[in-house]
This record gives sequence, structure tokens and C-alpha cells, in this order.
Amino acid sequence: MEEKVSKFVFFAAAVLFFGAVFPARAGNVELLSAAYKVVDEEYLGGVSAGQFAKWSLTGLQDMDKNILVADDSSRMTIYYGSNLYKSFSVPEDEHDAEAWAKFSDKIIRDLRRLSPKIKSKDIEAADRMLLAGVKRLDKSSKYFSNLLQEETNKPVFSREYAERRMEGGVLYLKIGAFNKYTKGNIKQSLETNPDTRALIIDLRMSPGGVLGDAIDVTGLFLDEGIIVSTKGRREDSAVFYRAQGKSVVNGLPIVILADGGTASAAEVFTAALKEQGLALVAGTQTHGKGTVQNFVNLPGDNKMLLTNAFYYTPSGQEIDGVGLKPDICLYRAKAGMTVADLLQRSEPKECPREDREEAKVDIDAAYALALTMLQAEKP
Repeated sequence: MEEKVSKFVFFAAAVLFFGAVFPARAGNVELLSAAYKVVDEEYLGGVSAGQFAKWSLTGLQDMDKNILVADDSSRMTIYYGSNLYKSFSVPEDEHDAEAWAKFSDKIIRDLRRLSPKIKSKDIEAADRMLLAGVKRLDKSSKYFSNLLQEETNKPVFSREYAERRMEGGVLYLKIGAFNKYTKGNIKQSLETNPDTRALIIDLRMSPGGVLGDAIDVTGLFLDEGIIVSTKGRREDSAVFYRAQGKSVVNGLPIVILADGGTASAAEVFTAALKEQGLALVAGTQTHGKGTVQNFVNLPGDNKMLLTNAFYYTPSGQEIDGVGLKPDICLYRAKAGMTVADLLQRSEPKECPREDREEAKVDIDAAYALALTMLQAEKP
């Protein structure tokens, strides 16, 4: 009896050990079908399951350079070396994700017999395919493989935040990117500087970060109203995000610094405060990245970061490809310029995008603007 118990304990321990060392994986058809389906139904660019499958199949070429996958519409042809290997009839329905997944799996199994490299690493085939396919979508969409973790690491969020107290009760906050730490960081900064009279929020060259976290941070500054709305391909896909709770800044004057590298979630934050009349924006035209990426869970603990919607400002203006124009243009602003100089100089009509993260004059200008706003509040 004791021997049986010992064997059971050993077996259970082995299962736990190997389960921890070797991640669970989904079958090719299950994984590919789920990925093809979500791209077909949700990807903003309108790519069918069939087109995405064809792009993904080129990933087999990365596993063995002797393989060439050729697409001639109604058929896909495989070459090995300089020789024709086989031609396959493709599924008739471009939107039938499961049919395309089975078709892809058939090609993988066929190549397993032909290519020693595919045979030795056939467990990676579906992941390699999805890596190749997602690269064809856009720069922001990503595939994160549970099996190939070293090559497709999930995002690691650093704090991306700094603060500096300036004279006159002005608090300077630098947000490199919006993430799960940002809201707490801002609240802590305000709590440890209770006599703050004005804020400078520096978003120059901020690529944005996580939309949900940017919405949470924006809620710190608003009592009510729309923060941002998003809309995907479907007519019923519009979503409105509203402020919930109470502002923690109590009407403090705010100057936001933005430039040509201010993008995505950073533009959402900037637009919300600008359009609600809560902040003055100084800098240049922002980047204009107004697309939303959301994580999609796939079988086998794999994930896809997929572009599936556009951002719109509270007034309904599209951000993508347009960006935001500042209230005060700092394009080519030079050290020594006063607020009066900036307000009176002849500005370019559109205030062209410019990388100004290293321009100290921008901080000086924002500081002077904050003091001017404080002075204007005095009775």
C-alpha cells in the first residue's frame, strides 16, 4: 500500500514539475482557428481569415529557408529548394476561420514529412506562423507566444515617471508612458506636495501606454464628462469612457507639454483635459496615433495585441493621422523667449510636429505660463 502511495506522489510531483517547466500548448487547429477568427472579425484593417492565413503560412519559410510558399489566389503552392513540391486548393470561404486553420494544419503536417527542420520543431509551427502573420497587420499589433516566451516577451511596465518641485508652488510631472503605476504615482505626488498651486505635465515623446490606465489617470482630473470614445468596424462597437469620481486637483492651473512624439494614450489624456478647458497645451502638433490595441486571449495561454478601434476626443474628433494642435506653439522656440514673445510671434498655421523632449526652453515656457495663469486667478 505504501509503495502505491509513494508512486502516486511521485507521479503527481512529476506532473506538476513538467507542467511548470513545459507550458501547456493548444493544438494547431484550435490555436490557428481562434487567431484567424479574431483577426477576421475584429481587426480594424479589415483582413479576412483567408488572407491572414496566407500571410501566416509564410512563417514556415522562417523555419526552413528551403521552403517557399507561393499564393496564386485559388491555390497555394509549396516549393522546396528550386523544386515544386505540391499545390493545395484553398478553402472557398475567405471568412471560414476553422476551414483555413485545418488547411494550414494540413500544410504543416505535409511539410513535416518533407523538411527535417519542420519535423524537429513542428511544435513551434503554429506560433511561428502567427508571428509572421501579425507582422503583416501593422506595427502596433503583436503576438505573444507562451511556447516562445524568450522571443515574444510580454510587455514589462516600468514606472516611467518623475517629479520635480519648482518655485512658486509649481509641481512638474514627467510621464514617460501610462501604465498601472501612473495613477498611484500622481496621487502620491499630490499628497506629498499639498501646497501645490499649479501643475506642469510633460508628455513630450510619450508613446502613450495602456489606454485603460490613461483613462484612469484622466479621471483624477475630471469630475464628470467623456474622456474618450472608441469605435471599431461594427456599427454597434462605439464605446464611451466617462469620468467617475471626484477630481483630486481642485481646479489647479495645468500646463501640458506635448510634441511630435506625444502619441496614442498620451493624446487621449491631453485631448480630454484640453477640450474640457482644464489644461493649456504647449508644444507642437502631436503624433496622431489614434488606434486602439486590445489584448485577446488565445488557446494555450497565448495572446494577441490587436488593433481593433479608433480613438475619438470628447468632442468627437478623430486623432489618428491628425494629432492635436497646441494652444501655445513652441515650434522652433529658442532659449530666452518670454511668454509674451511666444504669444506675439508669428506662428506656423499648423505648428508642425517636432521632437522637443530635450528642449529646456519648453519647461521654462510652461513654468512661465503656469505662473501667468496663477496671477490671472488673483482677484
